[in-house]
Amino acid sequence: MLFGYILLFIALTISSAAAYYSIAGLTAIFAAAFWPIVIMGSVLELGKIATTVWLHKYWDRAPYQFKLYLVPAIAILMLITSMGIFGFLSKAHLDQAVPAGDVSAKVQIFDDKIKTLRDNIDADRKALKQMDAQVDEKLSRTTDDKGAERSVQIRRNQAGERKRIQDDITTSQNQITKLQEQRAPVASEARKVEAEVGPIKYIAALLYGDNPDANVLEKAVRWVIILLVLVFDPLALVLILAADQTFTWHREDKNKKEGWQQVWQPKTEAWPEWDEEPKKEEPNPIVEDPNGMSAEEFLDNLNQQAAAVEDNPTETKNKLLERELEAVKATAENLKKKFVSLLRNPLKK
Repeated sequence: MLFGYILLFIALTISSAAAYYSIAGLTAIFAAAFWPIVIMGSVLELGKIATTVWLHKYWDRAPYQFKLYLVPAIAILMLITSMGIFGFLSKAHLDQAVPAGDVSAKVQIFDDKIKTLRDNIDADRKALKQMDAQVDEKLSRTTDDKGAERSVQIRRNQAGERKRIQDDITTSQNQITKLQEQRAPVASEARKVEAEVGPIKYIAALLYGDNPDANVLEKAVRWVIILLVLVFDPLALVLILAADQTFTWHREDKNKKEGWQQVWQPKTEAWPEWDEEPKKEEPNPIVEDPNGMSAEEFLDNLNQQAAAVEDNPTETKNKLLERELEAVKATAENLKKKFVSLLRNPLKK
C-alpha cells in the first residue's frame, strides 16, 4: 500500500511539473494573454487528469458517446501540454543560444579586424620586397660604378615610400596588439558559453558525425526536446492510472483476506460479562430438566407427550423435536456458564 502512495506522489509530481512547463511555454507563445493562459492551462490539466482516471475506472459502464468524445479530448490535451513543454524548452534553448551568438559575433568582429590589419602588413612587406628586388635587379645588370650609383639613387628615391610602409606596418602591429587585448575577455566569455552548450554538441556529433555546424546542432536540440515531450505528460498520466490500479488491487486483496478469515475463523458468541462474585450453584440431588422441572414433573410431561403422540403422531413428533432442540441449546448454555465459572474460580484465587 505504501508503494501505491509513493507511486501516486511521483505521478502527481511529474504531472505538476508537466503542467507548469506547459503553461510557461504557452504563456511564451501567447504572451499578450498571460493570466488567461495560466487559468485555462491549469483547469485543462486538472480536467485531463480527472477525465483519464474516470474513463479508466468506469470504462465498462461509460456510454459510447462519452468515450467517443473524451478519448480524443484527452489526446488533444496531451498534445497541447506537449506543445507547451516544447515551446518552453525551445525558448530556454534560444535564450541560451542568443548570448552565445552575440559573443561569437563580437569575437568574429575582432578576428576580422585583426585579419585585415595582417593582410595590410603582408601587402606592405610585399611592397618592400618589390623595392628590394628592383634595386637588386639594377645591381645585377651592371658591373661598373655607375650601376651602383644608380642603385643607390633608386633606394634614395624609395626612402619616403619605405618609411611610409614601415610606419604602416608598425601602426598595424600596434592595432593588432590592442585588438587582441580587447578580444581576450570576449573570447573567454565565448568559451564559457560554448562550455554550456557543449553537451548538445556531443549529442550532435554522436548523431551526425564530428564538427557539426549550427543547423545540425539545432536539429539535435529539437530531437532532444521531442524525446523529453514524449515521456513527460504520458508518463504522468500512466503513473496516475498505475497508482489507482494499485489501490484497487490492494482493496481486492484485503477483501479476499477478510473473506478467508470469515470462512476459517467464524465469529463466536460473546462471553458473558465478568461477575466479580459469581453465584455459587448448589448441587441438587434431584435431576432436573433443562427447563427447571423436577424429575416427577418431567416424567408426567413425558407421559402426556406420549399420549399426544398416539392421538397426532406427526405434529407431536415435530413439537417434540423442537423441544428437544431447545433443551440441547439450554444444556449447552448451562455447560458454557459452568465452564466460565470454573475458569474464573482459579483466576480469582
